[in-house]
Amino acid sequence: MTWDFTFPSGTGVRALSHARLHVGPPGMNRTGGTPVLFIPGGFHGAWCFAPYMRLCADAGVTAAAIDLRGHGGLAQDAGFIHQGVAAMAADVAEAAEALGGGVVLAGHSLGALVAMAAAREVKPRALVLMAPAPPGNVPKMHMLPPFPAGTAILPPPEGRARRWLLQGLPHDADIAPYLARLCAESPGLLNDRYDGRVMVDPAWVAGPCLSIVGDLDVSPMMAPGESAAAAALYRADRITLSGGHCFVLEPGWEDGGKQMLAWLAHHRLTP
Repeated sequence: MTWDFTFPSGTGVRALSHARLHVGPPGMNRTGGTPVLFIPGGFHGAWCFAPYMRLCADAGVTAAAIDLRGHGGLAQDAGFIHQGVAAMAADVAEAAEALGGGVVLAGHSLGALVAMAAAREVKPRALVLMAPAPPGNVPKMHMLPPFPAGTAILPPPEGRARRWLLQGLPHDADIAPYLARLCAESPGLLNDRYDGRVMVDPAWVAGPCLSIVGDLDVSPMMAPGESAAAAALYRADRITLSGGHCFVLEPGWEDGGKQMLAWLAHHRLTP
């Protein structure tokens, strides 16, 4: 497998208060319909959505991806370990405003939970939940012990990354380029996901919702039924792909991206 984390030609970078926004063509002029704002999950940065950004550019759809504070190579200051969903949601709200408002929020894993929380302020025109971490107001399928609060949590090593994140990759695939891009994570963010403190309201979303999951996505991080419970809360349309938790980077990722674009076009959100 060949990894390609390059953004489409013409992508611009915009610094936000604490985060960073990568805006692909056609960009701020909005000729690509409603902008899609991609939000990566824990340990990841905007780079993980580079394939989807290229797909959107080829389809003439405006797309952007955010490096949340402390992610994607951004510095992690002393306060990073205390920052959770609320802080990351503020980054997303600022990014949506930079795009002119009226966006589609598309979040993966913990990024989906951040998108659900950010919807309160953003009022997105649609919500795309990719392997979503569930909010606190759905039945909890399982809990993990709290992560130590005093230090950033290192990303998973190779064996765990294969079992928990990249279940759809061939066993002989070299994942070193992927592992090299993962960053340490805030225990505040991880604990927000597992202690059920984040409550959301589907009424914050102004339009339709879509859930996309991989059929191999089962691990201690994502128990069976959790993503389905989040989708049910939003009465989301559902797509199940052949893949693992990080299906956006696995072989066949184009299928999920194309189905997402078709869904957006069906709802007249993109050309």
